[in-house]
Amino acid sequence: MKADEFTVEAGTPTFFLQFKGLWDMQDVYNTIADFLRRQKFKLHEKMQRHRAPSPFGVERQYLFEAERVTEEYYKWFVTVDIETFDEHEVEVITKEGIKKKMAKGRMWVRVSGRVETDYDKMWEKSAFMAQLRNFYNKYVIRKTWEGVLWDELYYNVVQKLHTVIKERLHTLSEGYEHRHFSRVH
Repeated sequence: MKADEFTVEAGTPTFFLQFKGLWDMQDVYNTIADFLRRQKFKLHEKMQRHRAPSPFGVERQYLFEAERVTEEYYKWFVTVDIETFDEHEVEVITKEGIKKKMAKGRMWVRVSGRVETDYDKMWEKSAFMAQLRNFYNKYVIRKTWEGVLWDELYYNVVQKLHTVIKERLHTLSEGYEHRHFSRVH
């Protein structure tokens, strides 16, 4: 692709979360899956890696990718990458008095999204169609793509998912600062 051609995807900024403490990985996993299913995404677990235990603990990595067709020309992708370090299994007694096995250690979470146009590659069958796609992206739908679809994905999916994960982990900075920005009026 030439430098002057309009790109076919636009990514959102990546949200990072660093956490140290106790967590229930199955609960975090189910929370992410439920949130994305409620948002009508198809969830794919791309990778689950367990590294050999070290004296400090186990290291694991989970990579999820969710996709959703918003219109026949647009597709949303959300990527969640979870890495755990120094993880140990501990037994915890909950407030209800039930013994439960949880993980203790450090966790890094990265959440990002992107909007992709022409995901079926229908406009790449010939050089003329590719030029027509570039014109369409650059001059006809650019404002809709960058102003509506990208914002919708960023504020209503990626940021909300980041906040949901923070709330499940009971971090100190809970809350969703953009909850009143859209769909209020």
